[in-house]
Amino acid sequence: MNDNKEVQEEIQENVDEVKENVDEVKETVEAKVEEVKEDINKLKDDVKGVAESVSNTISSKVEATTSSAKAAINEIKNEVKQAVSGNAGCPYSMNGEFSICGQVCKLSKVVQKNPSFECVKKIVLWEDLIQSGLLFAIINVVFFLVTFSNYSLFSLFGYTAFTFTITSILFNIISIVLIRHVQGVKLDNPFTDQLKTLSFHVHEAVIEKQVNNIGEIVNTILGIAKDIFGCKSLYLSAQFAVVFYLIGRVSKCLSNTGVLYVVFLASFLLPKLYVEKKELIDQQCAKISALIKEPLSKLHTFIPNSQPTTTSKKSN
Repeated sequence: MNDNKEVQEEIQENVDEVKENVDEVKETVEAKVEEVKEDINKLKDDVKGVAESVSNTISSKVEATTSSAKAAINEIKNEVKQAVSGNAGCPYSMNGEFSICGQVCKLSKVVQKNPSFECVKKIVLWEDLIQSGLLFAIINVVFFLVTFSNYSLFSLFGYTAFTFTITSILFNIISIVLIRHVQGVKLDNPFTDQLKTLSFHVHEAVIEKQVNNIGEIVNTILGIAKDIFGCKSLYLSAQFAVVFYLIGRVSKCLSNTGVLYVVFLASFLLPKLYVEKKELIDQQCAKISALIKEPLSKLHTFIPNSQPTTTSKKSN
């Protein structure tokens, strides 16, 4: 009997030892499984990051190609319109080379090549009422605060950034307190949710296109200035002289902030007004063009086609 008890105790000890070994193996396996899961999650995140990077690169290239194609198509359309127009051959016509309209069209063609042109166009044409209305309201509030409340742009930026930062901090603190002390309650930070959808990264290709387009705009403006101040055409220089005088008179009556606000209102209201009343405005412009066409034609006969040049001959 004693031998049987010893055998049973020995068997029980072996069983307990096996159980302990099995538990240790289970813990080891579970730890390895967790490590594998973490590695898989990291791999998923890496793959997701690579996919997002590739997607952003492809989308930026597609957008750039689309914008350049649209700009080329618009340029061809404008050239066709000018070729069809009866006054296209005259450099002193309302849309000719030596006219304000012609110079503005030359500059607008370059501006339309900018990668941000389509986005700005959607805003000023109010295609997205919420986005355009929100931006319009924000700029109006900033203008009135700067003008009537003696705020500066730097102070407004500082107070606005301070408000957003403090609000985000409070949301995080309240969320942590609720998670620790109240079961089943979680407060999401709306700023964090919004920032997750935004990309705080500008691709080098976009920066390069912006810089190239800005350089082209500057060169175009410098070319127009050279034609004006160098008096390439008396007609062109006279038109801009009148415009410069009007700008000086109007700006004398307004402050710098007032001038910027007038430009802002015109940018947000005139394009939308033209789209809404396009037929009526085109009809009135055609009538005005017909009225001044004959006086301009008479005036063109007195304008020299080019600057007089002097040639010197060498005498033997």
